[in-house]
Amino acid sequence: GAGSEDSHNSTSICVRYYDFKRTAQNKEKKTIEAADKAMKSAERKTQQTLKEVQTVTTIQKARKVYWFEKFLWFISAENYLVIAGRDQQQNEMIVKRYLRAGDVYVHADLHGATSCVIKNPTGDTSVVVL
Repeated sequence: GAGSEDSHNSTSICVRYYDFKRTAQNKEKKTIEAADKAMKSAERKTQQTLKEVQTVTTIQKARKVYWFEKFLWFISAENYLVIAGRDQQQNEMIVKRYLRAGDVYVHADLHGATSCVIKNPTGDTSVVVL
């Protein structure tokens, strides 16, 4: 009887070992699949982010920033560029660096008022109507 018990015991050990091994293999397989899925998802997200960054870069490259955009500015109904300083330093810069013959200079007689220049590329002051 003892031999039969040993045989039964060793069979049960083998079955448990086989089940344990199969469970471990399944876990390993699922872990590898999950890692693969996570990697593919991360790659997709990275590719999407790169596309978005490239699109933003392309948009930024496509439009040149003009010199007057650092100031307050607009294009008048008569198609003149009107620029004004945001602060005292910009007011001085507009007058010293950008005011040309034929341009119109506008300034309120108040302390801290902005300097405003109406750019007139033709130089013909009789044309300016605002």
